[in-house]
Amino acid sequence: MQPVQDPRRATSLPRILLYALGDLAGMLLLAAGALWLANAQPAFLADFPASLEHALLAIASGLVLMVWSAGRLLRELGRSARAPRREGD
Repeated sequence: MQPVQDPRRATSLPRILLYALGDLAGMLLLAAGALWLANAQPAFLADFPASLEHALLAIASGLVLMVWSAGRLLRELGRSARAPRREGD
C-alpha cells in the first residue's frame, strides 16, 4: 500500500516551479542588461536592449523579479516543509 501524500505538499509543486521560472526570467533580464552595458550591443536578442535606458530598465526589472520570485520560492518551500508528515514518509 502506498502512503497518501498531503494535498498541501502536492499543490505546492506547480507554484515552486512557477517561481523558479520567474527567478530564471529575472536572471536573463539582468544578464541581458548587464551584457549590453559591457559591450554596448545586444547579446541574446537582436534588438533587446536597444539603448542605455532599456539596459538599465532590464537590469532593474530583472532584480525586482529575482527578489520577488526568490522570496516567494523560499516561502513556498518553508510552507511545504512545515506540512505534517506521516510516520511512513
